Amino acid sequence: MTRSLLSVAIHLYGAAAVVYLSYLIRQFRALPVIGRGLVGLGLAVHAGSVGVALAGQGGLPSGIAQGFSIVSLVLLSIFFFLDLRYRIPVIGAFLMPVALAALVPGILLSKDAARLLPTAPRPLLPVHIAIALVGIASFGVAAGVAVMYVLMERQLKGKKFGVLFARLPSLAFLDDLNRRLVVWGFVALSATLMTGAFFASNAHGVFWAWEAKEIATLVAWVFFAAVLNFRLFAGWQGRRVALLTMAGFCILLVSFFTSYDPGRTTGTMP
Repeated sequence: MTRSLLSVAIHLYGAAAVVYLSYLIRQFRALPVIGRGLVGLGLAVHAGSVGVALAGQGGLPSGIAQGFSIVSLVLLSIFFFLDLRYRIPVIGAFLMPVALAALVPGILLSKDAARLLPTAPRPLLPVHIAIALVGIASFGVAAGVAVMYVLMERQLKGKKFGVLFARLPSLAFLDDLNRRLVVWGFVALSATLMTGAFFASNAHGVFWAWEAKEIATLVAWVFFAAVLNFRLFAGWQGRRVALLTMAGFCILLVSFFTSYDPGRTTGTMP
């Protein structure tokens, strides 16, 4: 049942991606409305699929396929909120294909083992995992916004005012949105590190086990902490920060993939 629901959600997302990409070419007023309707319906079906799956697993995701699925769900939920809040449907042309790229390989992968250690305290573990996935999704959206910023700035510098220039929001708006998303992601990442240390202490008897996922998450945390500090105290903004956001998200992906190493068991997300 969950696979069927996820398949329906993927088709709805695919249709929405086509609608948003069409909006880049022809700015018909009906396209954003249709796109939002498809995304909203897709999110409802997708959430039902994830909910049914997690209900049978004690609220804990199992395997990289479910990890991809939940990250995509959260990422698209953030996009849906931003589109409703700021009315910037053009972002969907960048984020919908990314979400689909994460979902399609995930549904094709076999269900690998990402089991919990018996000593891991289960009641609060879903909260830790949820915070981690929200952080990854927030940085994913921030990276998408950063790509938009770089493309928009390139058109301005080259004085090539094409389709993107007419559709994308201003550079100031994109830079501010990137800042907000990175702050949200950083808060979630900080909470992930703190709760992860708690679960590691219960599972391994130490707060820090020097596992690959822990190191990658710490590196990402230090990286984004430095970016935010440079923004606040050195006045960094624009293209430099956009490129750093994309680089930081790539670092965070290392943590995500190492959390789903099928060759071992794990007690926590990054």
